Amino acid sequence: MVLVALTLAGADLVWKVVEPTEPWAYHERSLAWLALSVLLLAGMAFVTRVPSSWVPWAAGVLAGGVLGNALSAAWNGLAVPNPIVIAGERSVIAFNFADVCALTGIVLLIAAVGAWLVRNRELLPTPAEARERWGRALRRRP
Repeated sequence: MVLVALTLAGADLVWKVVEPTEPWAYHERSLAWLALSVLLLAGMAFVTRVPSSWVPWAAGVLAGGVLGNALSAAWNGLAVPNPIVIAGERSVIAFNFADVCALTGIVLLIAAVGAWLVRNRELLPTPAEARERWGRALRRRP
């Protein structure tokens, strides 16, 4: 996962440096967004514990997108450059390679985890077992 994430984030950062971005195409972010991005990266490390050969790759794609945008926001005063611009007749959309990686990673990760769950559904608790576990956990809370 780390190798995929670093490779994709590096490609995104190089693209953002090489391709100039118009001032209007920067997307403002907040410190809270940056903190949540760091938490999401930690979550990707947790997700890789699913024993599937596809999950780490998918998590790496998502993490690469998150890392690319988080680093560029940190280096640009919490503004993310969007050097890819597609103009239509009445609208313009600006985005970056990290956005593409993040969206692709989400789709791949859902598919990879979903496929693993379907193949290993016998490992999942039944609805009654899940209710019992949650009931016990909630009763123990002060």
